[in-house]
Amino acid sequence: MASIHKTNGRYKVRYRTPDGKDRAKRFDLKRDAQTFANTVEADKTRGAYVDVRAGRVTFSAFAGEWLKTQTFDESTREAVSSRLRVHILPALGGLELRAIRPSTVQAWLRGRQQHCAPRYVRVMLANLSAILGAAVEDQRIARNPCASSAVRAPRIEQHKVLPWSSEQVAEVIAAHPARYRAMPVVAAGAGLRQGEVFGLRVQDIDFLGRTLHVRQQVKLINGKPAPAPPKGRKTRTVPLADVVAVALSERLRAFPAGEGGLIFTSREHKPMSRTYYNTHIWKPALIAAGVEPTRANGMHALRHYFASVLLDAGESIRALADYLGHSDPGFTLRVYTHLMPASEARARRAVDDVLGALRVQAVSKTAP
Repeated sequence: MASIHKTNGRYKVRYRTPDGKDRAKRFDLKRDAQTFANTVEADKTRGAYVDVRAGRVTFSAFAGEWLKTQTFDESTREAVSSRLRVHILPALGGLELRAIRPSTVQAWLRGRQQHCAPRYVRVMLANLSAILGAAVEDQRIARNPCASSAVRAPRIEQHKVLPWSSEQVAEVIAAHPARYRAMPVVAAGAGLRQGEVFGLRVQDIDFLGRTLHVRQQVKLINGKPAPAPPKGRKTRTVPLADVVAVALSERLRAFPAGEGGLIFTSREHKPMSRTYYNTHIWKPALIAAGVEPTRANGMHALRHYFASVLLDAGESIRALADYLGHSDPGFTLRVYTHLMPASEARARRAVDDVLGALRVQAVSKTAP
């Protein structure tokens, strides 16, 4: 049990850690000493005791060790390392783990919000929370300050997706050089992300079964484009429309597949780089088609077009989520619900289709 003794006008709490080590802490007031002693014993009983000395390691040192033990793929490791280096360590790296409070985290968040988009700030916070959560598990600190109600991540404003018209899509496709023209066709006709288009291989296309398999993507790893698993390691199968099959066939006839069966490669027959494609192919095609080359009009716009076409045709949210590679259909619904045909119009069409046909039959039976 912890004991309290008054020495030299101060109150000294002596106690033992769960592993048998002697510890002592001094207080000016007896009530503070008693509170500390009671807390230590209660924490030991609950198995929640954390040695204050364990938290003396700097965040930078602990984060470095944490990163080494993670089983990320190489592209994710690079992204997390970059966020740590650029956004987290400059502000928090020199602090001891025990010195990082909820107010510290909130102040850091506030500073990042002035320079970065809310969605990206939330990703940074998730990385920080994962590291401090690991510190809790390692009994370096008692609580994760990121989990405090005082820490408020920035809100993300949901902007309604405004899909391009079919005419705009056709003009952007036509403005692509012949070597790359099938790429926007695949994005608009199969709903693939840009990296997934870049990573498409001959063996991923089942022309007879009329399906397309998304099994990999191409990402920038250490500044160079390289194959990587799809987002969230979620593979999927998408129906292969005739227009997409024809575009892929024409592409392969004119430009043979590259190493590993990659359908889309650079002029040097290497994996496509998004930096090169966006700057030298995509943006010039937008300008030629009369589309403003803004962030909202990135290649992702073709994925939105695919979603709008399927919803307009009556496809279900569940099926659309599967085709797009969303793990949560609720997310798909939140993004695209405003593109779904109005329920009133569907109800009227359903009644007219069924009751209208019955009325015609009834009239024909009573006709002289």
